[in-house]
Amino acid sequence: MSLMRTLGRMSGKIGSNKEFIAGVMEGIDPRVLGEVINENTAFIGELTRNLDAKAIAESVNETVDFMAELVKYLDPKAVAEVMNRNERIIPRFVEHINPNVFTRSAGSVFTKLRYATYRPPMFQKTS
Repeated sequence: MSLMRTLGRMSGKIGSNKEFIAGVMEGIDPRVLGEVINENTAFIGELTRNLDAKAIAESVNETVDFMAELVKYLDPKAVAEVMNRNERIIPRFVEHINPNVFTRSAGSVFTKLRYATYRPPMFQKTS
């Protein structure tokens, strides 16, 4: 077996470990990750399609504060594009997600609405 294949397998095992993923998420700046997601929806959509929904949910559950902060920087249109490309993973993800993640995320959205920093398209003023 080649060295590259061995390194690839080892990287795959590390990258699939929920503790590793949670640790990486804790070390990432939520603003920077939000910008990356907003600018790379096609890639994020394809990446998400190949991930284990339970592993993602468990990692998110362990980083609730991070996720609440990340939501502040996400473009709703970008999130919708990723979700629309992965409609089959969403129910599996929701089965394993902690309800507090949704509660805190919804709080961020309501704060944006209250301070008029975000308006869903149906509520945007037309010129």
